[in-house]
Amino acid sequence: MIEGHGDDIYRYDDLVKMNFSSNIYQHADLSMLKEHLMEHFDIVNNYPEPQPRSLEKLIALKEGISPECVMVTNGATEAIYLIAQLFHGSASIIPQPTFSEYADACRIHRHIISYENTDDLMQLPRDRVYWICNPNNPSGNVLMKGFMNYLVRRSPRYTFVVDQSYEAYTNEPVLVAREMNGVPNLLLLHSFSKTYGVPGLRLGYVTGFPSTIQLLRNLRHPWSVSNMAIEAGKFLIKKEMHAVPDLQEYLVEAERLRSQLRQIEGVRVFETKTNYMLCELETASATDLKSFLIHEHGILIRDCTNFYGLSNHFFRVSTQKPEENDALTAAIREYLKQ
Repeated sequence: MIEGHGDDIYRYDDLVKMNFSSNIYQHADLSMLKEHLMEHFDIVNNYPEPQPRSLEKLIALKEGISPECVMVTNGATEAIYLIAQLFHGSASIIPQPTFSEYADACRIHRHIISYENTDDLMQLPRDRVYWICNPNNPSGNVLMKGFMNYLVRRSPRYTFVVDQSYEAYTNEPVLVAREMNGVPNLLLLHSFSKTYGVPGLRLGYVTGFPSTIQLLRNLRHPWSVSNMAIEAGKFLIKKEMHAVPDLQEYLVEAERLRSQLRQIEGVRVFETKTNYMLCELETASATDLKSFLIHEHGILIRDCTNFYGLSNHFFRVSTQKPEENDALTAAIREYLKQ
């Protein structure tokens, strides 16, 4: 199990006033969802569907694919571990830096792991699983849709697991399930948590070739998705209540935040195609910065020390309200002046 994810707000009691540590926009209007769930609260008296087929049918209709090509999971993370289990003992290629759960799941299920080192690739078996986060976490890079399509189709011997959990936070085109329908070596991961701003519900889904999805179904535990999560998912699909109501406006604010951070001496900010951005401190420690921000200003950021290949100078922030973004940059300036 990985320790040290973003959104570790549970560690700080009531200290957190502004949360930049999760890549999710923190101000989604969930009032209608909350009201709906309260009206249906009696569903907690019963077991959920052993497999959430009713929600899968709605997702399939939305995606324009067969329900047999969709499996709803307890967050996209459950899908990651099930896929690693399905390909137990395989060779897995995981370009870095990226979401740490891929490597953790592969270690548990005894994969041979390569971080895309050339020497490793020469020695690995030809049958491989490629794990690609797109948009990538923590960098915010997005690989071109055309390149991804070409990569998957030209390499039928490899299995590609493409995690598109942050697809709702970029204007860059990404792979579409119905366009890739019939491609047997591709699994796409999707996240209700990110798209709708509901990480506490633990709701995601995987789309892919029917036979592969069936193999994943055979591995999952019954009742892994709660009644409340299923009901919420159906409501969100029908209402299309995305966490970010105006993505273009939000990404303009993200660029403003990135520009402000770049003006701070001692901070390097990397390019991004999303709402979140990876930053590097020239000399200071990201762990110390995180501690200062939370205790002095009630601001929570993501210390990226535990990302493979990143040092303790790296941190990540996601764009929030303009006044919060201004408070963040001012607080970082204050820390570095000290």
